[in-house]
Amino acid sequence: MNRSNKSLTTATRNLDRRHFLKAGSLLGLGSLILPQNLFGADEVAQGGGCAPTTDDILGPYYLAGSPNTALVAAADEPGTRLFLSGTVLSNDCMTPVPNAMIEVWQANDAAVYDTTPAFKLRGTMYSDANGLYAFESILPGAYLNGAQYRPKHIHFKVTKPGFPELVTQLYFEGDPYIADDPWASQPDAALRIIPLATIDDDALEGQFDIVLDGHVGIKPNRYGLDGDVMPIHPNPMRDLANIHFNVFRPAQVQVAITDTDGREIVTLVNEAKAQGRYTVQWDGRAGGYGGVVASGTYLVHLSMDGTLVKSQRIVRE
Repeated sequence: MNRSNKSLTTATRNLDRRHFLKAGSLLGLGSLILPQNLFGADEVAQGGGCAPTTDDILGPYYLAGSPNTALVAAADEPGTRLFLSGTVLSNDCMTPVPNAMIEVWQANDAAVYDTTPAFKLRGTMYSDANGLYAFESILPGAYLNGAQYRPKHIHFKVTKPGFPELVTQLYFEGDPYIADDPWASQPDAALRIIPLATIDDDALEGQFDIVLDGHVGIKPNRYGLDGDVMPIHPNPMRDLANIHFNVFRPAQVQVAITDTDGREIVTLVNEAKAQGRYTVQWDGRAGGYGGVVASGTYLVHLSMDGTLVKSQRIVRE
């Protein structure tokens, strides 16, 4: 099959999904005319209700300028082959969004990211006239992030003029690390945890439809690009509270407790930190020789390089 073959559309309709994805990877999606029903886009439109794809952290490994290819993992890349496809839709969950730029990047089978100009396991592709996209890769490994493993995931960055930029991550059903992951376990990540089906006993396939949230304005990634404070537990607290925070780039990090008027109670962390997830505890005491603070509402502030990144309320009973 080649680009000049007049029976390309008919041949594509007769391919099973795996063969189509292989063809898409080798020829480039722009050269294919895709049938609307190949990926079940009608099922999305008839699903009853519209759920825009939610955002997720960018992470520290994004590199702009990845090659324009749907063959994200080279043929000799170790790991289980993975074929992913889907439709990019507007926020009515029905209108396809053509020519959306989709950048993907991921870890390899050994859970290591390539950050060299070789651009391994990275690719940029565009949705076709029906909003469809597809690419071939491998199932990424789960890597240790601080004291726990992150579930297997693939990063997506979707850009289209007139729409807000979407930065998100795709996860996979059955992953044992999802429940404890601060991002994948969020309730709004549920539609980004997809099932995978086995094909030919040596590869996996899945479908991930992307719904862009609106047509105008900028939707900020709620995690930002620097760091985040996760929900504090227990809250309200009595004797001890666990404060989990994430650092997305190396920085001088400060975690401080203030009252609601901004008066500092205690600084819990003030040191250089590498990218990772950290935990610090507060026993309800003020700094120095201060005693236990009174019952009431306080604020936990995460700052990086002197800039406030995130604050969370904490109540002491």
